Amino acid sequence: MKKSDSEIAKIAFVFVPMVLQPLLNFLFLILVAKHSSLEEYGSLALSMVLVSVVVGFSDFGLRDYLLSKGAIAKGLSSGENLFLPATVGYLILVMATMFYLGQVGGTNASYYLLICFLPEALAFAVLQRCLFFHYQRQDRLVRFSSLDSLFKSLPFAVKIGVFLLTGNLILSVALGASVAMVAYLAWFYLRCIREPGFFAANTQVFATLGKMLTLWRSWLPFTISFFAFFLYFGADRILIEALLDSEHLAIYAAATSFIAIGQIAVTAFWSLYMPRISRGYNELGQRKFIVLAFGLSLAMFAAYQIFALFLFHLFYPNTYAGASLILKIMACFFIFRLVNVVFEMYWVAKERYAIFVKMRVFCGLLSVGLNWIFIPVFGLIAPAVIVVLCELTLTLFILVAEYRWKALPVAEFQETPVEILPAAIPLEVNAESPPGAIASNTFVEQTVLGSGRPGA
Repeated sequence: MKKSDSEIAKIAFVFVPMVLQPLLNFLFLILVAKHSSLEEYGSLALSMVLVSVVVGFSDFGLRDYLLSKGAIAKGLSSGENLFLPATVGYLILVMATMFYLGQVGGTNASYYLLICFLPEALAFAVLQRCLFFHYQRQDRLVRFSSLDSLFKSLPFAVKIGVFLLTGNLILSVALGASVAMVAYLAWFYLRCIREPGFFAANTQVFATLGKMLTLWRSWLPFTISFFAFFLYFGADRILIEALLDSEHLAIYAAATSFIAIGQIAVTAFWSLYMPRISRGYNELGQRKFIVLAFGLSLAMFAAYQIFALFLFHLFYPNTYAGASLILKIMACFFIFRLVNVVFEMYWVAKERYAIFVKMRVFCGLLSVGLNWIFIPVFGLIAPAVIVVLCELTLTLFILVAEYRWKALPVAEFQETPVEILPAAIPLEVNAESPPGAIASNTFVEQTVLGSGRPGA
């Protein structure tokens, strides 16, 4: 077997166990689309985006900071330093999102759906993060991933079953979210409360919160990293609902539900190779890696075009026909995305990640600005084109930076392990572990939305 074929097989091997929860989420969305109105589907999509904000920002990036060598050296890697700030962050963001839906935008249905999602959001935003942190400190991340995959799939299975039996969207979301909360609460109690080692003795709430607040310079980069990606996949949907309506959002969300599947492949690519590259293992070399990524990108693009042309109508009813064109356009995003991820991995290993985050933030802000201007003029075509344009802009920024670095008369950077890695990197996974043992711990798997950043 050729080496490139072997690498593709490894990606597929990592990809398969990561699919279950997003696949169930996708099936749930398909069922809702077939048996609900455009407005109801749009309300569900908006509430899910806002829940992703709550889940993504609640811990302020502290989980990843507290797992870093710097935090461990300072004696900060203790459970209360994550649990208490994440709980406070969750409450603040819940109030903010409820205020938005109650006073600024959204529909009554999206408001009620958000309330139904809150137990699930708490489970993912606080309890799941704390469990990940606890298992990571004990070098048991593979065990965590196997259990977490089951726990995250269970609420979606409940939503599907209840919706098939009753056809009641709010009831299915409420029961599924409750199952998620009960399951993670039981797991958290058994591993983090009943067993010693998660919380430090004599924990003081206000002292802990104050200590973490004073360290904002250390954990803020992790929050910014997620925020940058949210500007791509999240802010556009909020703007569509605000500038157009929930029915337009429903059509756009139908297209992005398929894009989320492709993002899982990107996440698998990251989870497989980032630990190796960060530890200095460079089996293919950067150039060959980029060629491999570009080839996979073209294959994904072609697959999406065929699917949108011949198979899309089998999943969504005729009222969503316009989403097929949106999907064709957005598929161009993957031509640049996977290549950018390869550069991102090498930049993390060479301690250039701060530069990458700045570029991502700029492109994200550019995306928001362009969407604000052009969505009212061109409708749903605008955000689809803009997401591709901004990813292309990021690629151009990366290539210019690579050219400038190579032109500098300095010694070549060595690929060495880094102290602080973005959220998706399984820090304690052995680079020589079998591909199936690599954990999937990115935000894309942790939210009800099913979209997020591969490295972030």
